[in-house]
Amino acid sequence: MLSRKIRPQLGAKQSKIVTDTFPSWLSASQPLSTDEARAFARLLTSLTTKTVPRTYGYAHPPTSTESQKAESLAKPFAKHASYVLVAYVDAFNDPLCIINAETRRDLEPGLFALCEMVGEHSRDALMVSALDSGGKTILKSLWKEYEKQRYVGKG
Repeated sequence: MLSRKIRPQLGAKQSKIVTDTFPSWLSASQPLSTDEARAFARLLTSLTTKTVPRTYGYAHPPTSTESQKAESLAKPFAKHASYVLVAYVDAFNDPLCIINAETRRDLEPGLFALCEMVGEHSRDALMVSALDSGGKTILKSLWKEYEKQRYVGKG
């Protein structure tokens, strides 16, 4: 994740190890701010919003809006969502970097949207194959927070 900061007490070699993983357009001393974290979370949550696709041009015959079905991008993105979750867990678990609490709090809605997309089966596959013990603990706590706030219709 691009919102992690290098720990201040690192030496030059350790700092270089971390900065080599950053894209060239990102400064190691000034990672993405909480505004960017909020925007990223908003992007992830917007993937779950159902919208009616618009068609332009003459390739498609004009149809009424009743015949078009509202769909979200959650299903197509679901196969990539687990990789985004793993990137967050790895960044959070990195001993050379820190993600401040405000940034984590701003990312939560987007991470919860990813949890919704991933589902329990893919989460279990992640736990078995892609994470070490620290990563499993982080994902478990994230999933526990997601379960707490998730809407469960009862009626």
